[in-house]
Amino acid sequence: MSYLILCSTGSDSLNKINTENLKTQSMVLSIGESPFGPHGLSLYKDKILVANNYNNSISLVDYNAFKEENNLYIGAHPNDVAANDDIAYVSCGESNSLITYDLMNERVNFEIPTGRFPHNVTLIKEKSIIFVSNMGDDSISVIDYINNKEIKRIRVESTPIKINISKNRKYLYVCMSYLGHDKNGSIGIIELKTLELINKVTVGFSPVDLFEEGNYLYVSNLCGGSISIVNLVDLKEENRLIVGGMPRGIVKDGDNLFVGDYLNGLLNIINLKSKNVKAIPIGSEPNSMTLSHDSILSQLTNK
Repeated sequence: MSYLILCSTGSDSLNKINTENLKTQSMVLSIGESPFGPHGLSLYKDKILVANNYNNSISLVDYNAFKEENNLYIGAHPNDVAANDDIAYVSCGESNSLITYDLMNERVNFEIPTGRFPHNVTLIKEKSIIFVSNMGDDSISVIDYINNKEIKRIRVESTPIKINISKNRKYLYVCMSYLGHDKNGSIGIIELKTLELINKVTVGFSPVDLFEEGNYLYVSNLCGGSISIVNLVDLKEENRLIVGGMPRGIVKDGDNLFVGDYLNGLLNIINLKSKNVKAIPIGSEPNSMTLSHDSILSQLTNK
């Protein structure tokens, strides 16, 4: 069974949505306290890790019970989080750093300098490196997480927001958004072997998230109100779907695209075969989302 995990920054909430019947579980992190501002999330073992912009913390949420277990102070303006071997790696936008946090002993181990305003984080275990997209200086930091240091900074184009490792583990995809500019953005392709930007594909206005399946990338264009469908064989935008609003997070499951509408607080479910669209409310400013499969999560939990 598959679930969509999604955080909504403006309403301090998380949603866990069954992708088949759309049954939804919701929870609020702040519970009357000062706002948390959940912005980035990832899955680790039997936990959902959430980076909270507004209260400088990460939340640990039990995946099955869908209940917050702990809230840990990290540092200034956490944007995203990934974890490995009980260490959480958190990009902190105001301190221009990647924080390494020991989840077992609840303490900060290291603060690693990055580029300006680090945003998204992705980890590739077989190479022992973490990539961090630096929105403020148009770069990607390559962090050796064994020795806790930046080993390279890759120059890319304007305002890189989202980064993702390709399914074949050969490339890093980068949403080079040109956010705030009156021009189309593009998806950059970085070769992992050389750590060089080797190609790019022009998409719509302000690409901010992507999802890979088969020979295609599905890209949400925040300011263009559209979804770009990129053919990875031909390296070109094959189609562009106009969906309206401000498309933010995007995943695909079966024939359906799930697209968060940041402007209207909705989750749009677009059936690519029938072209039918269904919208459900999910809270203010839906942001990061990820797809989980219970069978895969069980394997990770039991390791």
